[in-house]
Amino acid sequence: MSTYLLAFIVAELDYVEAFTKVGTPIPCRVYAPKGTAHLGKFSLDVCTKTLDLFNTVFGTPYPLPKMDMAAIADFDAGAMENWGLVTYRTNSILFDEATTTQSSKQWIASTVTHELAHQWFGNLVTMEWWSDLWLNEGFATWVGNYAVDKLFPDWHFWDTFVVEDVQSGLSLDCLRSSHPIEVEVQDPAEIDQIFDDISYSKGGSVIRMLSAYLTEDVFLEGIRQYLKKHAYGNASTGDLWAQLSETSGQDVSEFMNLWTKHTGYP
Repeated sequence: MSTYLLAFIVAELDYVEAFTKVGTPIPCRVYAPKGTAHLGKFSLDVCTKTLDLFNTVFGTPYPLPKMDMAAIADFDAGAMENWGLVTYRTNSILFDEATTTQSSKQWIASTVTHELAHQWFGNLVTMEWWSDLWLNEGFATWVGNYAVDKLFPDWHFWDTFVVEDVQSGLSLDCLRSSHPIEVEVQDPAEIDQIFDDISYSKGGSVIRMLSAYLTEDVFLEGIRQYLKKHAYGNASTGDLWAQLSETSGQDVSEFMNLWTKHTGYP
């Protein structure tokens, strides 16, 4: 496990609990400040159903004996995918049916699925170096939206993805200050700069495009083999292209390098 994924919490919190249904039941909990744990029931339901979906789709079961998600007031980020203990800003996980808007409900669902996607993409298989950050964030963006679309088909979430992520990636990528999806990181001070819409939105959009081109069945089979081959280890973009090439019978790197190694779009 990568050192950046270690977390522990010391606090007085309440929790709600449920279990997954696919394979060995995994206890899932949402921890929240005293008196607010009941507001975590929606996120808890999304959590158990998402883990069941990912266990089935990825062919590699969630490897830990539990999944905890904690609501933290004044949390700096929207969420952080610590392995087995995901931390969230309270408004990214707690849902009040009486006062929370529909858009906020969708934001909560997509944040939870994004962070759970990281349990495979980033945690089980970690990027070789920060230059391949998009393997974490681009995949979590695509897989998170994939899960929301499966759980809530009436939301038409891929339409939202095109409006919010594809357009955002295109807008940022036409600027002179943009950078390739695969960007050289030579100093730790440069790491924070690439947590942007190129890594997240353009990365997720390119993965969606590749899935459609190879067909979803072929693409997911390649991803299953990629996860199996690199589990508990590190991988690079080249490793991903090699596996997808083997599965599809096409030279994926030949055309995908145009999208990931260069600024802008072909």
